Amino acid sequence: MIVGPTLGTGLFIGSGPALAAGGPLSLLISYIFISVLVYCLTTAIAEVAAHMPADDGTAVTHTYQYGWSHLGFALGYLRWYSFALMVPFEITNAMVNIGLWDPGAQVALRVAIVCLVISGFNLLPERLFKRSEVMFTGLKLFTTVGLVILSLVLASFPGSPAGGFHYWRNPGAMHEYTTGDSLGRFLGLVQCLVYSTVSFIFTPELIVQRAEQEVSESKYNILRSSTTTSMIHSLLYTLSVVAIGVMSPYDEPRLTNNGLGAGSSPYIIGVGRIGTPALSMIATGLIFLSSVASGRSFLYLSSRTLCSLAEAGHAPTVFKARATWGVPHVSIAASAAFSSLAFLSAGEPSSLVYNWLMFFITTSGYISWMSWCIVYLLFRRTTKAQGFTSVHQSWIQPYGTYFGIVVCLLLSLANTLTIAAPCPLPTTESIPAYMGLAVFVLLYSGHFLNATVTTWRDFRRKGNAVDIEKRTDATERSGTRP
Repeated sequence: MIVGPTLGTGLFIGSGPALAAGGPLSLLISYIFISVLVYCLTTAIAEVAAHMPADDGTAVTHTYQYGWSHLGFALGYLRWYSFALMVPFEITNAMVNIGLWDPGAQVALRVAIVCLVISGFNLLPERLFKRSEVMFTGLKLFTTVGLVILSLVLASFPGSPAGGFHYWRNPGAMHEYTTGDSLGRFLGLVQCLVYSTVSFIFTPELIVQRAEQEVSESKYNILRSSTTTSMIHSLLYTLSVVAIGVMSPYDEPRLTNNGLGAGSSPYIIGVGRIGTPALSMIATGLIFLSSVASGRSFLYLSSRTLCSLAEAGHAPTVFKARATWGVPHVSIAASAAFSSLAFLSAGEPSSLVYNWLMFFITTSGYISWMSWCIVYLLFRRTTKAQGFTSVHQSWIQPYGTYFGIVVCLLLSLANTLTIAAPCPLPTTESIPAYMGLAVFVLLYSGHFLNATVTTWRDFRRKGNAVDIEKRTDATERSGTRP
């Protein structure tokens, strides 16, 4: 069971800057490490889902049930705008893939066309959209597996530029990032981890949500199905990064558009070095379609999240409105508004815009991962206090949750670490990362203050009512005295 929206997200293009930062060995270590983290997070969310499945998403629903309403509110909106931001991210991804790196009207025109296509798909009746989802998921799976096979075939030919894992030896397996010796290799690994996270950022939640929707035989199957899917994703991604390390050296300038940010896909670079233009065009087209397909899926998820928030009373009721064919058109329009951020590529290099969106999204992802870990620990505490022993438990929990909290905290600080190195990237690229944290804090604190003020007003109103009642009783008693 492959989760369509997450497949290929950040892998085809985002692996380029990661490879340039750390080299093929660091890239492989990063993906294996994050795969372990994702497995821990997936099993934690799946345990809660197996205990009490939720149709509108376990992470947000059970945050209200086992956590705090302030956290549930902030996490619900974080989920909405993170999915919505993935739409311009994927559009920018597509522009980078076809080589539209320089700003201009040409980029704006193509961005507008892709935005219309993505929005048009989401206005289709849900039955037709789900049919197209199956088709595009198959396309992305075919692209991913096909590129892996192509890379491994090329590696088996001694005469090929990538033959015999040549790039692992020259220029090498690990890149010394910003400085020499062991410190440089360590910083390269850290930066590689940061760049690689975007490929997994929504995988745990979407895997469990899909399992909740599709598994009906028993609650245990939710946990089993989720863990199996997580391992399949990890295996597929691990094979992909091995193939990426085969296809391109880490010192290829096109990987980062000469240091600006995201550049050409390592697959495209590798195919281009072979000297087969037709194959390069096919690979470029497939990666472009994969990005557009992911964008339409994330707009669907974002709009349904906003509609669910409205139906639960956590968003204005206008977002519950649906067209006659059942599509929440108001929520789609509100979520699609984030697509306008892709037009930043008309004024700034698309490689730089890619980095801005990526840092914001990954920071939001770290926050949501830590929130899920907290909810899981609160869930365990609640069930233990009630004397309930769940039979739907993973062998790695709760230690996997502790591991997840520590790793997410360290990854959140990783940008500061690389900037202090010093980092060759512009310091302004770190601003979106901290903006992601600031938005979440504003949502949490805003809901907390609103709840506090509301409670205080209710208390004062009740207090005044009691005071008036006491005065009335006293007046009546004094008036009846002889």
